Amino acid sequence: MPDPMQNAEDRRRYANALRLVSERRMAALTQQLVDGQISLQDWQLAMREELRRSALEQYLTGKGGDPANVNPTDYLALGPELRSQYQYLSKFAHALDAAAQQGKSLDFAVPRAKLYAKSTQAIFWKSAIPVRLPQYPRDGQTACRGNCKCRLRVQYEYGDGGAVVATLVWWQLSPAEHCEDCLTLARTWNPLRLATAGTQESDLAQGIELLLLETPTLNPVSTELYAIYGLCHPLTRVEVNPC
Repeated sequence: MPDPMQNAEDRRRYANALRLVSERRMAALTQQLVDGQISLQDWQLAMREELRRSALEQYLTGKGGDPANVNPTDYLALGPELRSQYQYLSKFAHALDAAAQQGKSLDFAVPRAKLYAKSTQAIFWKSAIPVRLPQYPRDGQTACRGNCKCRLRVQYEYGDGGAVVATLVWWQLSPAEHCEDCLTLARTWNPLRLATAGTQESDLAQGIELLLLETPTLNPVSTELYAIYGLCHPLTRVEVNPC
């Protein structure tokens, strides 16, 4: 990591550079699999490690590249992200195995593997933007999925006392061909306004909320999960036992 980056454009460019390096590493790993130099199991383990590395790099870059700016509990947000990527990777491994068993070409493997590096760049945006958004470039929600070429721009709205009262987010198109989803977002997020009052939660609470959202099976023990981190469940605060 370079020295902490204060400029948003510098952070975005560095995130792009990291993504390209990760693409090359994932492409090289997958080519080794295609050439029979490593087993499918070893490839999957190596890809999972590369996903973890890339996710962490993108997350730290979004925070300016300085680990000191990251609360240890912030990393909870990476858990659901990686879990989803691991699930997609498992499906990819099954597709590779099926193609190999049927004697089909694996020419599709390397280009598809590189998409995993691209998808981790959504983590950069989630880390860099100080409010939670309904979607991010390359998070898979647009038709272009990991190939999205869009970016986000952020400004702040200040009240009479000088405090931030809202965050303004623009979905910006780059000089490239774009899917209809991105064209619609560029029209509607012009800008997207999010009031600060609706986003003031602790980083830890946000991490737990993300975990519960991504893993609904944990909802029955959500109260215990909040308690582990010294927090009250937001729906169970009572006067006799205030948090």
